[in-house]
Amino acid sequence: MKSKISTILFFTFVAAMLIPFQSVMIPLVTVFGRFEMLNQGGLIFMYIGFGASLSIFLYHGALNNIPKSLDEAATIDGANRFQVFWFIIFPILKPITVTVAILNIIWIWNDYLLPSLVINTPGSETIPLKMFFFFGEYTKQWHLAMAGLTLAIVPVIIFYFFAQRSIIKGVSDGAVK
Repeated sequence: MKSKISTILFFTFVAAMLIPFQSVMIPLVTVFGRFEMLNQGGLIFMYIGFGASLSIFLYHGALNNIPKSLDEAATIDGANRFQVFWFIIFPILKPITVTVAILNIIWIWNDYLLPSLVINTPGSETIPLKMFFFFGEYTKQWHLAMAGLTLAIVPVIIFYFFAQRSIIKGVSDGAVK
């Protein structure tokens, strides 16, 4: 549904994509520190907030390409709003959903800066934070670092292989238009 409020919200999220993280990281950590949210829960909350802008932007572009006649035809056939979304719109959005998932998973899995600012509990670091300990001031343990980095990339590669069919379909659908 298009309305003035939805348009304002959309442009607010798009404008938020233009703000670099480095300009808000210190105030963000200060505010979350006051509420004692510098832990994994606060990190998840921050990832949702920072990832929402790109996800909304991509979904907005995909939803604009779906003809309104599909909604109207399903409504005439007796489907309610939930059924129209779940059985008509959502399957069409599968390629963009997989694209959003891949972009967010790779970004969150490889992020170093935000977890280094937020997580201060020993033993609860992310893999990129743990990889930092292989490189000291005077020594570099390349053999351990390469083994750790190889293990760190395996889950992303496995996810990509499961999502590959949807990625190829999304690319080919976008090329045919």
